[in-house]
Amino acid sequence: MSLKTRTAFCVVALTFVLSVVGTSTAVAQWNLGISGGLLGNTPDGTAFALNTDAEHVVGPHFSLGPLAQLALTGNLFQIGLSGQAKYSIDTSRLLTGTRMNVQGGIGFVHANFLTADTSWLIPLGVGLDYPLGSRIALTATFLLNLSDLNTSGGSTTVMPGFTVGVRF
Repeated sequence: MSLKTRTAFCVVALTFVLSVVGTSTAVAQWNLGISGGLLGNTPDGTAFALNTDAEHVVGPHFSLGPLAQLALTGNLFQIGLSGQAKYSIDTSRLLTGTRMNVQGGIGFVHANFLTADTSWLIPLGVGLDYPLGSRIALTATFLLNLSDLNTSGGSTTVMPGFTVGVRF
């Protein structure tokens, strides 16, 4: 395992541990999400994307937790893991019940297309949550994934993605 991969792994692990240990249980709450969509500019072009995340709410507008991103084409298997920080903003005055969020994180991504490569990953994004009930919401998220992937099929530094899903 290369130094940059070990460093990224340590940062992700530390972010996850701090999100679990460093909060008061009176405020702490977990939210889980799953979404699907498209991820562009992968080493094999545009890919189907499947994202899962867990958010540990540590304050009224702030959460921490892991994000897993899976991208697939006929020839590509790519997985990204990162620790994310998310800040939510009440936008219900614009559209009833909605919350906008901005997020950023750090982790690593592995792609297998012709040859394999592992790189650091910095996902930055913005999203919108629309509640369907007290514990479930529709989500739409745009992420810019910054990396330094280099497989035999090509290299990529910015992978834009858009997913729609559900959070509970």
